[in-house]
Amino acid sequence: MDVSKLKAGDNHYMAYVGPPTQYDFMGATQFRLLSTLGLRANHSLLDFGCGSLRAGRLFLTYLDEGAYFGIEPNKWLIEDAIKNQIGKDLATLKKPHFDHNGDFKTDVFSQQFDFIIAQSIFSHTGSDLITTALSNFKESLKPNGLIAATFIEGITDFDGRGWVYPGCVNYRSSTIRRFAEEAGCFVIRIPWYHPRQTWYVFSKEKHRLPNKAMLRHLSGAVLFEQEFDESWKRSKKIMHLFKSYLKQLLPRPIKNGLKKLMANRVNNR
Repeated sequence: MDVSKLKAGDNHYMAYVGPPTQYDFMGATQFRLLSTLGLRANHSLLDFGCGSLRAGRLFLTYLDEGAYFGIEPNKWLIEDAIKNQIGKDLATLKKPHFDHNGDFKTDVFSQQFDFIIAQSIFSHTGSDLITTALSNFKESLKPNGLIAATFIEGITDFDGRGWVYPGCVNYRSSTIRRFAEEAGCFVIRIPWYHPRQTWYVFSKEKHRLPNKAMLRHLSGAVLFEQEFDESWKRSKKIMHLFKSYLKQLLPRPIKNGLKKLMANRVNNR
């Protein structure tokens, strides 16, 4: 199947978790981030909302046997990933642990983790689930562990509750910091590149967060690929942020009208 013809959210393991043409990149950037933050083969990792192992297939290969843990309510995503991406032999060799609860519980494995990653989870959750998740993450994190999670930053806060998918939600940076404070965590916004969201790192101890001198080494830049030029070209990065905030300001009818207009232009080329 030509996955480039699929849309994000379509019922295919490479599309349900996000833009299918970026399936490889979104997995690679998560691996690069955690390895830069200190993930090593002997560490334990909880991949929260691991989906179709977009990043998990890389973490599995790298981590020691039994060190990878994934929580994903949609069991079929993991089954399809094992069948089409990693194969049963690697799963047998590395012995990953999976759970399919949809209640944001992280104590199901009865252990604490060196790292927890939640990529594109809080971009689909109301504040009630974010508060629950961060509190659970803290309880499941080792004293010197780190949590890496993405949010869509905005000029307003989503005021709904529960799980929102495939729709997306946004929060102000001050609200994200408040979520961390309520969970009893320290937090820092990092400049690691994400084409649509913003990375934050949480910890139990403030000294475990990257300091300001380290932030310039956490760019996540992607060279020689025009699609990701904004990761290192300041002018394009600023324009990307401007467009993102503009979309949040426009009323929904206008946004829907612009989408139809752009779709018609593409179809008429």
